[in-house]
Amino acid sequence: MKVVAGPSSPILAKRIAERLNVRLANATFKRFPDGELYVRIEDVGDEAVVVQSINSNDDLVALMLIFDALENAEITAVIPYMGYARQDRKFKEGEAISVRAVARMIEGYADKVVTVNIHSREAASYFRKLVEVDAMPLIGEHYAGRDVVMLSPDLGSYERVRVCAERAGCEFDYLEKRRIDAETVEIKPKSLDVEGKDVVIVDDIISTGGTMVEATKILLREGAKSVECACVHAVLAGNALNRLYSAGVKRVIATDTVERAVSVISVAEEIARVLKK
Repeated sequence: MKVVAGPSSPILAKRIAERLNVRLANATFKRFPDGELYVRIEDVGDEAVVVQSINSNDDLVALMLIFDALENAEITAVIPYMGYARQDRKFKEGEAISVRAVARMIEGYADKVVTVNIHSREAASYFRKLVEVDAMPLIGEHYAGRDVVMLSPDLGSYERVRVCAERAGCEFDYLEKRRIDAETVEIKPKSLDVEGKDVVIVDDIISTGGTMVEATKILLREGAKSVECACVHAVLAGNALNRLYSAGVKRVIATDTVERAVSVISVAEEIARVLKK
């Protein structure tokens, strides 16, 4: 077995290879003058683990080309961040279910798919051979022993923050929206008092940062001593990180499913454990 490091996940791929005690394959990635991608993978053998997050359209095309280059190998696709997973249903008539299309492409090549905290059960349902790793306990462990409270930005992420908080050994809650009148919506913790407390807002993805920015401003107005943001997938589109810091966020942390400066927690050990089974 060899690990193939896709262009979006070289650091995580190396960490996984080290834990599996296997070598990285020799891979070449380049772009032609017209923008098309080129991939060459050398000396893999009959079994390959491909590590490549889908952060962009180019990442998806590169993944397909890697698969095609490995035409004689049994492929395990490790896709730490499954891009397109948020379009997991038809919100309007005529829309593509993006994650369904992506699942069909991936499973047309891969014998097994491993991902980390895919966005929803609906997204996972489009895969026939998916293994999901939960990184929420790792975020909880990162905060273990610290005097913090954890909040979900909404009820939909409440289960995620519960898992983190139980591992961290701290209190947790979620932010609830309550309409006061036609023009006014109040957003505050469902039952937890945050005054004078260090708060960690936990979610699976930070993309534009809009939800976290809004929540941070509210919590600071409610008297929170400080606010940190923690997530599995630090997509951080555009100037999201600047927006978060400008809103008063003290620190942003994430895992290395998307390789960013804030990726201080690695999922390599958990992925390697799945691959060894």
